This record gives sequence, C-alpha cells and structure tokens, in this order.
Amino acid sequence: MRRIRPARWLVALCGVAAGAALAAEPPDSAPSPPVMSREAAVRFALANNPQLTVARTQRGLARAGVVLARTYPYNPIYQGVILGANGEDVTNHVFNEHYFTVQIELRGQWRERRAAACAALTRTEWEIAAQEVATAVGVVRAYDTVLYRQQKLQILEQTIRLNEQVVDQGRRLVDAGRLRPAEVIVARTELDAARAQRGQGRTALAMARAELRRQLGTLDDNFEITGDLDQPLPAADMDTLIRAATELRPEIHARNAAVAEAEAQLRLQVADRFGNPALGPRYEHNESRDNFVGVVITAPIPVFNTRRGEILQRQAGVDRARAELQQTEVQITQAVQAALARLTEARKWADEYPAEVLPNLEKAREDMERLFAQNEQGVDVIRVIGVQRNLLRARDTYLDARWEVSQARADLAAAVGDPAFAIGTAP
Repeated sequence: MRRIRPARWLVALCGVAAGAALAAEPPDSAPSPPVMSREAAVRFALANNPQLTVARTQRGLARAGVVLARTYPYNPIYQGVILGANGEDVTNHVFNEHYFTVQIELRGQWRERRAAACAALTRTEWEIAAQEVATAVGVVRAYDTVLYRQQKLQILEQTIRLNEQVVDQGRRLVDAGRLRPAEVIVARTELDAARAQRGQGRTALAMARAELRRQLGTLDDNFEITGDLDQPLPAADMDTLIRAATELRPEIHARNAAVAEAEAQLRLQVADRFGNPALGPRYEHNESRDNFVGVVITAPIPVFNTRRGEILQRQAGVDRARAELQQTEVQITQAVQAALARLTEARKWADEYPAEVLPNLEKAREDMERLFAQNEQGVDVIRVIGVQRNLLRARDTYLDARWEVSQARADLAAAVGDPAFAIGTAP
C-alpha cells in the first residue's frame, strides 16, 4: 500500500516551510525573528510549535507498527524429552525425543496485518497534517488579533488626545465666557473614561501577544509584526469550496484511512478465526537404539470458540469508522457553509464604512471646520471636536468589522483545510 506524506503536502500547500524543517526536531525555545509577516509566522510555528513536535512523535509509533506487521509473529518452538530407561531388553539407557514446531498462517493473515498497519500509518500522517493545518490557521488568527489590538490601542490613544484637546479648549472657552462649566465637566468624564480604557486595551494587546507566542512556540517576545487586516479573498462559490474541502481537509483522508484500517482488521480476524496449525520435524531415539524421523502436526479444533464475538467487534469497528467518515463529511460541509455565511455578513458590515459611513463623517468634519472658520453662529470648537470624536468612533467600529472579516476568513481556511485562505495567498 502506498503511503501518503501529508506533512510535505501541507508544506507545498501553504508555501511556508520545507519538508526538512518539519522533520527536524526544534529547539526548546527558538528565538523569534525581529519582524514577522503572516507567512513567516506560520513557517516559524510549523517548525517550533511544541504541540506539533509531540504530535509528530506519533509517526514513529505508527512506523514501528508497520515493522511489527512485516515481521512474522511466530517463533519456532523446540521441545525435547530425555528419559532414563532401564529394563531387561534396554540397550540405550537414555531415551531422546526432539522436535521443532512453528505456527503456519495459511489464510493470508500477514497480508491483512500489513494492510492494517500501513493504513494506521497513513491515518497518523493525516492526523498530524490536520494538527498542522489547525496550527497554521491558529497562528493567523492570533497574528490578526495582535494587529487588531495594536490598531485598537492606536485609535484609543487618538481618542485620548482628542478628549484632552476638548478639555483644554473647554477651559479656555469657560474663561472667555463662551461655554458653560457643565460641558467641561462632561468632557473631563469622557477623558477619564478613555484613559481607563487605555489600560484595558494594553492588557488585551499583551494577552493577544501571549497567545501568538503560544502558537509560535517561543518565549521570545522581542518581535514586531507587519501587515494589515485586509487580505485578498478568493472568488469561489459554495459548491467549489465544498469540493475543495473534501479534497484538502486532512480529516477526510484520516477517516478514509481509518475505514481501511478497520476493514483490514476485520479481514484479519476472519482469517484468524480457526487458529493456525503448527508443523515441524521430529526425531526420536528410543531405548532399543531405534531411530524415528518424521513430522509432527498440531492444529486447534474450533469447536467451542470460532471467534464470533471478536469478529462482531471488528465489524462494529468498521461500522463506526464509516459513520465517523460520514459525520466528518457533514461537519465539513456545515463548516464551509457557516464560514461563508459569517464572511458574507462581515464583508457587508465592513463595506458599509468606506462606502458610506466614513465618507459622510469626513464630509461632516470638513463642513464643521469650514463653518467654524467662518465664525458661523452656534458652531464652536466643542462641536467641531465632537464630530471628530464621532469619526474616531466610526473608525474604531470599522476596525472591529475588518477584524471580524479576518476571523471569518480564518474560519473559511479551517473549513476548507487550506491555510493559504487565511494567509491571503489562496488563488
């Protein structure tokens, strides 16, 4: 049975690592590069994530299972009988009997044993590939979250500076008798609220970087990330993505291999239900110095136990493996549908801002600044800064929408089984 190398398939699919890097044992805590793009972060995680290192050790156990299956399971057995003989006609006082026997598989059990072991190795390879895909998508999620938290903190800093300007200008207007003190008090409360949110924003950024370090598998926090939340999305309909998911998702291939493994184990149990005969040469040298050379055969008689229970267990294992395959196929289809639905709504939400909301607020800010410059009655600096504050809030909400799109894109990448959707390099 030809074995598939899903680890290398994943590397070729992502375009982010080499097969030798995946096979190499990573250090305990590899230093992170000073600047990382999404692609570099995924490459680093595939080579250094300790969870992947543990998962890849299963490959050695599965390969050992293939070695066991290719090794004949029965060793020859030697039995010897040496007796002292005494009597009137005894000429040989040392009676000897020697024979060797070995179990012989007559029903092709070795073939099914090897098929089951090779299927188990293939299943293990695909399960490792599934964890690699999940890690790659998790890295992109954490990467985009750090970008989101950084930009969120920048908008919060801008809001604080704007509120400080409001308070400063308000004090001047109160001193000039053009503004009531109550409005300055309200502006101060907004400034204090914004400053209180700054600590929360920094904490959220620290937690996001910690999650990214966990996904990367490093203790080094001396790195910067580059890029933007907006990434190109492939134009594909649901049917095309579902077909791609059934071809790319490692879980599908792992379930297929599990079915093949269970079927091989069933065939092995059926072939082994009557046991194996033992065959070998026999030699006897009796008390009268006569020599006997022949063959000894022993065979089990399947009267009381024909392994019916074991066969039913193996059949139930096959049924379960097939049911899990169907379950995985349904879950993959549902995941693609859910990811597309989330992505569609998130893109609608995000597209509203550059199309309508932000241009309208930009125009309102320009109009207010123009009216303020013309000394329009009722237009003061507090109103101008209020419009600017609304613009900042809209940009903050637009950032939330873009982050939602990035997470929906990661959902689609996980559903299809192609991390390139999350990285932004999918065709």
